[in-house]
Amino acid sequence: MAENKYYYYDQKTCSFKEVEPKRSKRYWQAGGTLTLALGIAVLLAWGMDARWISTPEEAALAAENEALREQVADVDERVERFSKQLDTLEKTDRTLYRKLLQAEPISEDVRRVGIGGAEPHEEFKRFDGKTGRLMRKTEQSLDRLERQMRLQKSSYARLTAMAERRRTKLAHLPAMLPANGPVVSGFGRRDHPILKGKKMHPGIDILLDEGAPITAPGKGVISRVDFSASYGKVVEIKHEKTGYTTRYAHLSRIPDRIEKGYEVERGETFAYSGNTGRSTGPHLHYEVRNTEEDRPINPVYFFAPSMTPEQYQKMLRKAEEPGAAFDY
Repeated sequence: MAENKYYYYDQKTCSFKEVEPKRSKRYWQAGGTLTLALGIAVLLAWGMDARWISTPEEAALAAENEALREQVADVDERVERFSKQLDTLEKTDRTLYRKLLQAEPISEDVRRVGIGGAEPHEEFKRFDGKTGRLMRKTEQSLDRLERQMRLQKSSYARLTAMAERRRTKLAHLPAMLPANGPVVSGFGRRDHPILKGKKMHPGIDILLDEGAPITAPGKGVISRVDFSASYGKVVEIKHEKTGYTTRYAHLSRIPDRIEKGYEVERGETFAYSGNTGRSTGPHLHYEVRNTEEDRPINPVYFFAPSMTPEQYQKMLRKAEEPGAAFDY
């Protein structure tokens, strides 16, 4: 507001002159203005304190929130590391299926469906931008990790079952020589030692002294204990899990326990070599046959797992040499 001015008539100069206010009044006016300014400044400062300067409790909460945010970030990093490790396990899983078990691995389509991310929880939307984004990302990573682990657990259960079936099958496979002796006559057309001329020889002959132990090349069930004019004393073992039957001929002795239905373990002695039936000397005539078709298969194909490469190659060369068989 404009200050009122007062004038008086000066008779000496015959003119109006302004009346000057007292010095003390000027000081009071200046002091009032300064006081008002200071008051406004104090009010503004108090308002800023109320808004920007936190109490000790608020400062503690802010520090706690920052610590929690750092912990969530650390958890998110760990989840990512676990997820990468699971990715490595998935690659190993596919290798186990394809190379060791000869089975189809879980398809990529199934894996993608199995580990697809879910929508983040709604409550995370109430957090500020940085915290909300971090918590949503962590929640999605945890959800993906959980799905990966569930799928991998199911896959390993399947692998375990398949491996157990294969282990059982391998235990039944006739994968070793049934006697400790050299192969002297192989599979195929051979000179007949008695009738002369070429005849099909459906097995191999292993040279042995009479009475040498004969052991089961794989787990199975005794399916035949018999005597025939050509085979002499003969035993057959049915290896049920593989589809093969093995035949052992010209035996000298068969223990009393060996009868039809007896379960024999790999490596168990069940008979002794001899020279019975149509034979020219003590040896073991050994056959592997397809059970369903009763078709002979070359036994040497089954021996590789129980021999070194050098031993196997030497046996193959000996079995392929031309010459007469010891029996027919």
